[in-house]
Amino acid sequence: MNYKHLLVTADAGRADIRLNRPAKYNPLLPEMCEELASAAEQLAARPDIKCIVFSGEGKHFSAGFDVTSEPSATDTKSVWIANKRMQNAFSRISDLPVVTVCALRGYVVGAGFLLAATCNLRYATPDTIFYVPELDMGIPFSLGGVATIARYIGITRTTEMVLTCNKVTASSPYMEGFVTRILEEEELMRFVDQIVDSVVKRPSSLLLSSLSTIREAERGLMPNPASDLFTMLFVDVEEEAKTVRTNYSKRFKS
Repeated sequence: MNYKHLLVTADAGRADIRLNRPAKYNPLLPEMCEELASAAEQLAARPDIKCIVFSGEGKHFSAGFDVTSEPSATDTKSVWIANKRMQNAFSRISDLPVVTVCALRGYVVGAGFLLAATCNLRYATPDTIFYVPELDMGIPFSLGGVATIARYIGITRTTEMVLTCNKVTASSPYMEGFVTRILEEEELMRFVDQIVDSVVKRPSSLLLSSLSTIREAERGLMPNPASDLFTMLFVDVEEEAKTVRTNYSKRFKS
């Protein structure tokens, strides 16, 4: 399978999807998220595929939204549509009829953090760095991000991460509810392979029924977030926020 931003393979009951923009730490774009969701849905529809593993090519999972890209959306409606595309893509991945596993290392930032949250199982190295830089970027943490992350680490810790933009490692107590297990770099993929091997041996009917009850439990603990896309439009009218966005993007374009 050939994709613009992804490396995709499939064999023996599993599929692997790797974000493939390593020179920029695998940042995300709306069209890249749609490609990611489409690839995952096509793979998950195959009768032989029971598990999909998501990872990033190179040393990092994802640096979040690509602030170096030229904005394709400038008017109010286009901004709303672009953000809706990303949120819909994450929702499609979270509802796949297969077990999803995420192998995390390096940076797991903003939208990349949310992509990791769509997976059922998340394995990371101790020094994997999680953070939400959106306020530093001059935008709110939207796409349902606050409610999604709070589901796993609690509203108090989520609040601090959002308001301070502080970086947190996988080995921090903050991430205990988010990271399934912490593994050293040399052990990460070997352990993920073992988990996947155990999953693909199970009947699809048992996996599907289990995924259904697990997702109901997740939604029971914290309902799916209501739309917060309007917050992106709200900050667009404030000059101070616009200046913050301009200055942040310049840091990565120079």
